[in-house]
Amino acid sequence: MSPWRCIAEQLVEYEEPVDAKAYFDKIICLWKEYPNAISNRINTSVPVEEESQVWNEVIANFESKYRFDPANSSELSIFKLIQRDYKRQSFSNNCYEVAFYEEELLVRFYPIVLDGQQHPHFESPYSIACKIPSNSSILLQFFKRVDAPDDHFEFLKTLAFKQLVTWLKSIDLSKTTRKTHSLLDKESYISTYRHIREDLGRPLVEGWTENSKPQKVIFEDCGIASYIQELITSGILPKPRKFVDIGCGNGLLVHLLNKIGIPGYGVDVRSRKVWKTTLSHVDLRESPVDPQIVVENRPHFDADVDLLIGNHSDELTPWIPVMAAKLNCNFFLIPCCPYNFFGKYLNNGSHLGPKRMTSQYESFFEWTVSVSERLGFDTKMDRLAIPSTKRLCIIGRVPEKGLCPSLEQTIEHMTQGQKFVARPREIRNNNCMHISVTDRERIAKKLFDFILNASDDVRDGWRCGGEVPLAQLAGQLTDDDKKLMKDQDGGLQTFLRNHHQIFHVFQATARLRDFRQPVVSRRQQTNPKKQEATNRPKQPCWMSLNHPDGCPLGPESCRYLH
Repeated sequence: MSPWRCIAEQLVEYEEPVDAKAYFDKIICLWKEYPNAISNRINTSVPVEEESQVWNEVIANFESKYRFDPANSSELSIFKLIQRDYKRQSFSNNCYEVAFYEEELLVRFYPIVLDGQQHPHFESPYSIACKIPSNSSILLQFFKRVDAPDDHFEFLKTLAFKQLVTWLKSIDLSKTTRKTHSLLDKESYISTYRHIREDLGRPLVEGWTENSKPQKVIFEDCGIASYIQELITSGILPKPRKFVDIGCGNGLLVHLLNKIGIPGYGVDVRSRKVWKTTLSHVDLRESPVDPQIVVENRPHFDADVDLLIGNHSDELTPWIPVMAAKLNCNFFLIPCCPYNFFGKYLNNGSHLGPKRMTSQYESFFEWTVSVSERLGFDTKMDRLAIPSTKRLCIIGRVPEKGLCPSLEQTIEHMTQGQKFVARPREIRNNNCMHISVTDRERIAKKLFDFILNASDDVRDGWRCGGEVPLAQLAGQLTDDDKKLMKDQDGGLQTFLRNHHQIFHVFQATARLRDFRQPVVSRRQQTNPKKQEATNRPKQPCWMSLNHPDGCPLGPESCRYLH
């Protein structure tokens, strides 16, 4: 057998002693489970069941190709790799990776294909190993066989190795990593997703009329629709007679579910333009949802609804399990913005016992899970593969024995007998510009003076002041000032950004705006005539009226009135 040669290594140091073996095992686990983080050719990996027909076929192929039997190796595993673009005929659609521990801190990886095509991941065997120079450092290493072509490893020893180093640096053994699609057959999900994305989602991209980015919005809902379909296929949820998507937004998820044979409708407090165009054939209803109606056993949804869906349903999120309990039906929920039953959710750890170090969203998610469990649902959690930071979901199914016996008392206790206040049909766009002009000018002048006096720096004869941390600037606000901002759903940073002519905010600091400095815009280029009209002066120049040196540009170059 050919010897091995190290092609990349890096020392990772820690402030405290670490369990090197546990860290090594963790990055090996991540490497196997998330090949999509390494290569954009791979969508996911699926473990092969030991002693299955596929397992035995891969092992037989392994023995023939590599001339030894891995059966007695330590922690032997086989993963099938699912490529992202299944239409690319140059790569194998039946490819695997065999891995085993040769030593305690050394894992060998061997690629196998069963269809004679090129392996989409790494074509030649490689190894990941580590050494322990001290109890607070780990030397990570990549190896290849000496006789393997070097060009097979250019990507592995650069970008792939960097990803592995990043994992090793950021490991936290105290945290439990949520696995993506842990409840589903991943291969079946990918097949369903490809069908929905290509046949139903992609044709919608061209005709999208909303302001949102179509690829992100449409393909995200394709992923959610695929996931719900797979929940039904796998028996985790029964196929509903009719679902209702509460807070359905653009209504796209309703459309996709209808198209794949899952009947239902959507309801939202306000309609969208796309309802009257692309989705005019879909049952989408403009109406506020009031959980109190359901709690009081009055009709609110269609009588045959037996699945509630909440996809980023904001303040209705914790009420969806409650409404499902009252209707004795199942629910599927993707929590987003943290709300409790009657306002913003606060991470006080009360439902978790002693307060833990956890994020606002994680605490909110666990609290929502606890609501479902207290109501007696068979509750499952998972992580979706969608382009969103909020992709954890909760599945609640009514168990055969029924929900909790004291349902009314449980709901009364959780909601403290208070009533839900529905969101108004017309939503006011709150920001700090709704503060009275007098108060705005007073606060702006106070903040301006503080920044100006924070430094004696002069730029081309114009006093530009200092760069002040927002935390320090907030100390200049009175309690009444803060209340004015809070009442408009804003804060100091919102106030400063609303006063773009005066202040420039960057990385938690603020300074005075100097329009002589170059500004990089992320906005798309606009029509020159439209841009010229936009640049015409409409407001008085604040600097010319308030800065001791006047406007740094002068009346001829300034975009504001002098």
